[in-house]
Formats: sequence, structure tokens, C-alpha cells
Amino acid sequence: MLRKLAYGSLIIIITAVVWRYYTDTQSNQRPRAATQVVLFEVKESEITQSLEALGNARAAESVILTSSVTEKISKIAFEQGQFVKQGEVLLTLANDEELAQLNAAKIELANQQREYRRIENLVKQKSVSGSELDRLQTSIDTAQARIAQVQATLKDRVIKAPFDGLLGLRNVSVGTLLKPGDEITTLDSVTQLQMDFNLAEIYLPRIKVGQSIKAHSAAYPQQTFDGKIITLDSRVNSDTRSIKVRAQIDNKQALLRPGMLLTLDLIHQQRITKMLPEESVFMRANQQLVYKVNADMTVQEQAIEIGIRQNGLVEVLSGLELGDKIVWQGLLKVKPGSTVIEQTETWRNPKTSKDQGDA
Repeated sequence: MLRKLAYGSLIIIITAVVWRYYTDTQSNQRPRAATQVVLFEVKESEITQSLEALGNARAAESVILTSSVTEKISKIAFEQGQFVKQGEVLLTLANDEELAQLNAAKIELANQQREYRRIENLVKQKSVSGSELDRLQTSIDTAQARIAQVQATLKDRVIKAPFDGLLGLRNVSVGTLLKPGDEITTLDSVTQLQMDFNLAEIYLPRIKVGQSIKAHSAAYPQQTFDGKIITLDSRVNSDTRSIKVRAQIDNKQALLRPGMLLTLDLIHQQRITKMLPEESVFMRANQQLVYKVNADMTVQEQAIEIGIRQNGLVEVLSGLELGDKIVWQGLLKVKPGSTVIEQTETWRNPKTSKDQGDA
């Protein structure tokens, strides 16, 4: 009786195991649903490779205006912060004494010239020796020299703008006794700024005079200032292995001021290449891989060689062709051989998504 019961139980167990295996096999043979992922189509993009440098801007021309003589200020003809033209009078010092000396010198010259004409007639009549004309000519030359000297002294009492530029703060007032070296104000030519910076010698083959640059300032984060490289130093610093480079920056609106910290993008190469979103690339060992989507929407691993990385994109040098599609979003949901279906993003701004896809 017990033996019959044991045989019966064994038959029931075997039947259950066979049935479970059969149903699992049937279940595994059912086609799995395709995985929804975001795809990226490989397209051509224009990229700009650039070197970056930091430095302080300075005026192409800059001067501290001072006086060369000691005298009181009689007139100030400028406003602080004013744009002035070359030769424009900015300040006049007291010059009454010099004007009187100039007037006296002119009177003396006129007197000597009249005397010369009178003696000249007498010499022609042989009433006076010709040496008297030589003496009078010397007196005329002396009077002319005296006039030139006084005029130079008067010139020193008029301060003019040596070039076009922007005046700084005024440090003097009318009536101030101005002495040589006293600062009146500053004058900077700000429509063209210059900036010196050091560049590692390894980049020397990539830069040249006349090369375009872009300047950026923290004060104007949304604005770009155009410029160019105007000269390279003749020597490389043997200690730092760098070369000094001088750039010129257009500043026609005078938004930038001397002394501001600027960031320069040294544009040295613009080219067309293939770019992918960085998040679509993954690594295994030392190999860069992507999930390439075949025509039948199956996924395969594809090894690629990458170049530069820029603004969330990575350059692909080999391994993919134009028009190939890869998995962009959803890498963790697929594996080689998986079937995928393209998903339209809803969480990302459509314009941003499109722009990145076209980059």
C-alpha cells in the first residue's frame, strides 16, 4: 500500500515539473516588447578649437597729465570722464608775465628792424660803415630768439591732449599752485585696448600675427569683443617655457576700461566634423563605445575613436558614419541585440533637444 502511494506521489511530482518546464519554455518564446529610447542621428557640425588666456586690459596709449612748470591754474577747460580730441586745450596756467615779456620782445624786434632799414640806407650812401648792419642783424636775431623762447614758455602753460582719449578724475582746481609732477588727470585711449599674456611654447605653431580672437569680461557676460593678435615677443622665456603675446581688442563703445580682467579665446581652428552628445558614449576597459541602432532597430555595440570634447559634445573620429543612429537616452535599458523604438522626449525643452540633435 505504501509503495503504491510512493509511486503515485512520484508520478504527480514528475508531471508537475514537466508542466512547469513546458509553460516556461512557451513563455520565453514570446517576443519581448521593444524598449523605448531617445536616438541621435550623426550629422556634420562646425566646431571651433580655441586656446584660452587671462590678462588685464590696458589702454593702447595712456598718460598721466602733469605740468612742466610751477604756476597757478587760471582756467580748466575739461570735465572729468570726458572724451577729448588730440590737441584740445585742457588747462591753462597763469601767463600774464610771459605775455608781457612776449609783447616786449616783439616791440624790441620791430625797433631793431626799423633801425636796420634806416642804417641800410645810410650804408648805401656810404655814410655809415657796413659793420653797423652786422650789429643790427645780430640784435634782430637776438630779439627773434627771445620771442621764440617766450612763446615756448607760454606753450608750457597750456596743457593739451596729446592724443584722442578718455579723461579720468580731475585732481586740481582753479587757483591751485601746480608744480612739476603734480597729477592733473589721466588720459587713456580706450577705443583700442591691448592685453599681454603668456602662452606655452607648445602652442607657438598655432598662433600668428593677425589671428582673430574673442574677448570676454565678467562685467558683460553676454557680450563678445572682437580683436586680433598684433605681435609676438621675439624670445621664449627659458624659465617658464612661454612666450609673451600682445593682443588688440576693439572697444569702440568704451564699455571696457583699462585694468579689467579679460578672458581671451584664441581661435586657431574651425572645421567640420561629427559630434555626439557625451552621455551617449560609455567606456569598457580602455575602449569608447556607443549603442548603434541598425536598420531593423536592433542594437549593437560600436567602438569609436573620439577627439575633443566641447560644450557637452564629443567628437567622433572613426567608427560611425553620417546618418548613423545611436542610443542617446536610455543606455541602461538596452543591451546588444535589443530591439528599440524611438521615443520623443517630453521632459526636455523641444527646441533645446532639436538644437543638440542638429549640433
